Amino acid sequence: MIKIKNIFSLLFIGVVVMYSCDDDIIGNVNPFANVDYEELAKTENDSILKFLKTHYYKANSDFELDSFEFITNDGQTSLFDDGKLKDTIITRNNIAYTLYTYVHEQGSPNAGNDKGFPSTIDSLFVNYTRNSLINNSLSVSFLPNSNSLDIKEQFWLPNTIIGFAAAATHFKGGNNETNNGPITYTNTGKGYFFIPSGLAYPSINFQFGFEDPNGRPYDQTLIFKFELLDIVQNTDHDNDGKPSINEDTNGDKDPTNDFSDKTNPNVPDFLNPNVN
Repeated sequence: MIKIKNIFSLLFIGVVVMYSCDDDIIGNVNPFANVDYEELAKTENDSILKFLKTHYYKANSDFELDSFEFITNDGQTSLFDDGKLKDTIITRNNIAYTLYTYVHEQGSPNAGNDKGFPSTIDSLFVNYTRNSLINNSLSVSFLPNSNSLDIKEQFWLPNTIIGFAAAATHFKGGNNETNNGPITYTNTGKGYFFIPSGLAYPSINFQFGFEDPNGRPYDQTLIFKFELLDIVQNTDHDNDGKPSINEDTNGDKDPTNDFSDKTNPNVPDFLNPNVN
């Protein structure tokens, strides 16, 4: 009888261990439960500043060939000291984040094609590729054949991350030179976005039990190489005759958080044709 009890105990312990392991595998343990977001913000900003201060922008005749290189002599201006670098403070979840945007070329469309700078809610036609900042280096190269400008997409900015939408407002679209051939634009806006995770995919937004923790680059510093081809000026998403950027009832320059229609409380005003 004693032997049987011992065998049963071993089996029970084995089941508990296996179940605990399975918890991690199937997502019953939240991997982001103990993240200190204020500390993460400080650490990420330090990492971005280190990269900006130790690298310079190496321009070529083709944007596809441009790259970031380590500074090796005094004649190379760091990204941090480069006049083309812009910084913007954006507060989310009560934490102030710094977004860095390197404006290589603002974009210089012809007078007849100049639609101005996009708002944070306009529709854009862009080329871009995404990278991660890891240990003061890029996760992959931005050079050709390494996913450089590998995504050509038209989308509206509220569908993208906060940092991307804010950084895109520093650029203008170009001239559409397409003539019965491949889509071609000239004089486009070109640059790079250095986005801390709080303005990208913060795990504070992770829906535990419903999302794959590896499905997005949670809590990672992202760098985008970006080209703005064209914009839909004063985009009107709900076709109510009022530009979406002007459907900002609370005046905080963010139309995505305005809900005036009590009969449709979950539909923001800029997507609700009954509110204008």
